[in-house]
Amino acid sequence: MNNNPSLSIKSTLSADTEESTISFRGGSEEMLRVAKDGFYIRGKRVNQDEKEAEIVYNTFHQWLTWATLNRTY
Repeated sequence: MNNNPSLSIKSTLSADTEESTISFRGGSEEMLRVAKDGFYIRGKRVNQDEKEAEIVYNTFHQWLTWATLNRTY
């Protein structure tokens, strides 16, 4: 099984729509997604309030720790 950290960036630009997403995955599970309409943690949208930055930072830190501990290169 390959558990290399995964970071995927998808960007689609056209005259009618502009869609860009950045996904941080732990194995096959999406841990954090940055989309035009907000942040998603494990598929659930994060409320935009005073704790949003802290929640997103903590999730990114969890992904970074997982990626460091599970890299095979």
